[in-house]
Amino acid sequence: MRGSQVSASSARKSEKGGAEVRDRIYASALRQFSHRGYASTSLREICEDARTTKPMVYYYFGSKEGLYSSIVNEIIEEMAAAVRSVPGPAGAEREEVMAYCQRYIDHFFANEETIALVLREVFGLGGAPMQALSHGLGSLVRQPLDEILARGMDSGAFRKDDVEGCATAITGILDMFILAHVFGHQVMDRKAILRQAGYYLRGFSGC
Repeated sequence: MRGSQVSASSARKSEKGGAEVRDRIYASALRQFSHRGYASTSLREICEDARTTKPMVYYYFGSKEGLYSSIVNEIIEEMAAAVRSVPGPAGAEREEVMAYCQRYIDHFFANEETIALVLREVFGLGGAPMQALSHGLGSLVRQPLDEILARGMDSGAFRKDDVEGCATAITGILDMFILAHVFGHQVMDRKAILRQAGYYLRGFSGC
């Protein structure tokens, strides 16, 4: 019986220790990538900062690219949580869509440095990080908007149409301004962005 207790205790310590190592690697990678960029950051530097070894990076993340992809996924999950809200009453879906757009833009403003860095790196890297970004934006982040539009079509607030296509059009407007800011250094005007989204929504709702 005592042997079983010792084994269970050791397993818990091992699991906790493994989680701590993984967290240290992740935190170190985020710092190093933020300061130096993906290409200029080596796994050796990450491991030294995280007080671990390359085999542990490979064990938890598979590769340097896999490590960066995990950072992209984490950023996407945070954004998905930020844009989600409690569903409103039937017929109020137009206001919900505009509120979603506001949260989308506000989250970018609140995390601009990190998100802009990731966008610059990911567009240059392609591969797994780009796939992680595209999939995350197209599923997790856009999902709440899909749900609002679907409810709006059912309630009559919006005309019947392709939900995913309409949601992609709306987020595409928001992303257009974000990318123009990140890559073209254009000033982001929050009111102008929301006004453009509103133009699409008015046509879509037939108002």
